[in-house]
Amino acid sequence: MLTITDLSKQYRQKDGSSPVLSHVNFHVNEGDFVAVLGKSGCGKTTLLRLMGGFIPPDSGTILLDGRPVTAPSSQMVMVFQSFDQLFPWFTLEQNITYALKKAKKIKDPSSRKNLARSYLSMTGLLEFKDQYPSTLSGGMKQRGALARAMALKPRLLLMDEPFSSLDYLTRKQVQASLKDLAADNRSTVILVTHDIEEALTLGTRIAVLDSHTHTISRRYDNPDDFPHLREELEEALR
Repeated sequence: MLTITDLSKQYRQKDGSSPVLSHVNFHVNEGDFVAVLGKSGCGKTTLLRLMGGFIPPDSGTILLDGRPVTAPSSQMVMVFQSFDQLFPWFTLEQNITYALKKAKKIKDPSSRKNLARSYLSMTGLLEFKDQYPSTLSGGMKQRGALARAMALKPRLLLMDEPFSSLDYLTRKQVQASLKDLAADNRSTVILVTHDIEEALTLGTRIAVLDSHTHTISRRYDNPDDFPHLREELEEALR
């Protein structure tokens, strides 16, 4: 579904160029939940932005269904770390129905409303459908952003450490919502994280982005087959 070949990116500074990613190669299959694990500042967000077409690579290719990714598209939706992803002038329900309307996914307003309520129900937010984002907690806002992203049913969902600012219990609740929604939708998800537990909880595949070599150093396509995987991942992030 997604193929990344020899991908490299540098950021240019006054004193020269600083490599962020160097010759990254990996692929994502339909229905995968890939956790890209790495230290803070190792280039995970840059990799995600390249996948989404938000920035161009210096070299290498990114192919979605065999076609080059050169710009953002409706086939990919990105969920960010920030709590402020929802439009503040819309209610929770309106945030989703508006996104569906703009994406031209569903023409009938009542069908858009029904779908929005379905996803709000799945994320435990149905009773808050008429609330504005300013009245919601951080965890509720993240679940709302997740419900909106999933309602669009993108080919690929890109997630940039969306739970890192949540407290432990809220993070576990939102992770459970994501896991259930991804399974129900048969979604393909790429999540970048620095949290080993999160990668083990959510990932059907795990890729480790090395902060020294700036590339994918380890891959675990069947994490359950590795009895000492936690220890291996801890070693990889040292």
